Amino acid sequence: MIQDKIDIYGSLPYTFSIFKREVAMDQSRINQVKHLYEVEHLSMKQIAKKLRMCTKTISRILKGKKRQKREPSSPLMQSFSRLLETWYQEYPFLKATQIYERLQPYGYTGSYETVCLCTKRYREKKKEAYHELDFLPGEETQIDWMEATLSFGKVYGFVFLLAYSRYLYVKFYPRSSLEFFLDGHVEAMGEIHGLTRRHRYDNLKSVVTARKPELTFNAQFLDFARHYGFSIHPCTPGRANEKGRVERVIRDIRQFVKTNTFMDIPNLNTKTTLWRRQRNERIHRSTGKAPIDMLKEENLKALPAIPYKPCRVIPAVITTTAFIEFETNRYSVPTEYAGMVATILSYPDHIEVLVREKKVAYHTRSFDRRLKIEHPSHRERLLQKTSNFKYERIQQLMKRMDAGIGHFLTMAESEGEDPLAVAYGLFKLLKRSSKAMLTSAVREANALNIYKLRYIESLLTPRMMREDNPVYPQNAQLLAITYTQRELSEYDELV
Repeated sequence: MIQDKIDIYGSLPYTFSIFKREVAMDQSRINQVKHLYEVEHLSMKQIAKKLRMCTKTISRILKGKKRQKREPSSPLMQSFSRLLETWYQEYPFLKATQIYERLQPYGYTGSYETVCLCTKRYREKKKEAYHELDFLPGEETQIDWMEATLSFGKVYGFVFLLAYSRYLYVKFYPRSSLEFFLDGHVEAMGEIHGLTRRHRYDNLKSVVTARKPELTFNAQFLDFARHYGFSIHPCTPGRANEKGRVERVIRDIRQFVKTNTFMDIPNLNTKTTLWRRQRNERIHRSTGKAPIDMLKEENLKALPAIPYKPCRVIPAVITTTAFIEFETNRYSVPTEYAGMVATILSYPDHIEVLVREKKVAYHTRSFDRRLKIEHPSHRERLLQKTSNFKYERIQQLMKRMDAGIGHFLTMAESEGEDPLAVAYGLFKLLKRSSKAMLTSAVREANALNIYKLRYIESLLTPRMMREDNPVYPQNAQLLAITYTQRELSEYDELV
């Protein structure tokens, strides 16, 4: 075995095991040799015997020379040197195992250990140095996403950091799609009452859609940047140092999230807001000032008079049953638009459905999966065509719309009311009141144990439209009571 390795490397008695075990002399060992030689006046042989070292190593230390690494010179590998140079220029991250496999079709018959030795100088990681970046007031904002898994699910944090003042804005969302990305910008810029001239991003899909054959930006995000008037600067792939300030902040946010407990996203955002406000009021180690104070020095651009709507535009087709699918959920649309081409405007908290630029449906956004969300008023025209089961269908729709309405109808029936008539009455109220107003009024009635349709109508009818309804006492003689007014002089005598 040793003889084979001697044949590979020539006549030098330099085996693979000796080459692999390079002598790494630490500073304490070097100082110990010099101390024994200069202070204790021991000879090199005596020092070598005491420290169990080679006299040549002792001599090299005393002369201040460093051991030079010897490159393996295998005649077998010399014929493949050009291939190695070419492969590592194109793919500098190749492993020795991959090189060994690549050499097989070219007739390589040597060992894997030889490949390891001859490719070591290519595989050594080169240390990189970076210039420290300085920014002018109002020059740049660094923006990125972070994600965390909590007890109630995965959340995504929008991190917005001013590069000059280090002022921080953070908000967590249930998704990281474009509408939440835009909403984070709008909220952050609204808090600081302005924006910087340049925004730096990682290669997010919301910003960069492709890098080859040329850099391509997200069309809607370009429109957003044009509206606010800032330039977009994506980082070079693999160069996280270009936005190192926001990367450093994200590590602190992760530590904060890891060491605290949260019930849901609103609770998470409430605690995060308190934490970041304290951070913005604390003296920064680099600037020597608090970010909240340096924010006043930022030369920010003014915000446009009309804010941008943070929504994502999604083309869709309405089904023949008048539903539109979005994120596995089905949302109802008025039946007269069944089968038409539509556009979904996805906002962080709701969705809107447009047909020919006209808004035909509005729904509160659900982040559950595979739900059917139906508005009863969307089925009015269909119910007119099928009057036989019109009232039963209306009752089903009203019960399905909200649990509070279902409880109200059940209790009204137990008190002798016609549930079909009550459901139809609530259905008619939807024509002049929103779904949120109706459900709020029904919940108030449930809390007071009042299960009368007339009470709901009174809550939703404006005061000026209500008819006069005077209250008469049971004893009519009470209305004939007269009262003689006293003179004011009588009160003066009491003083």
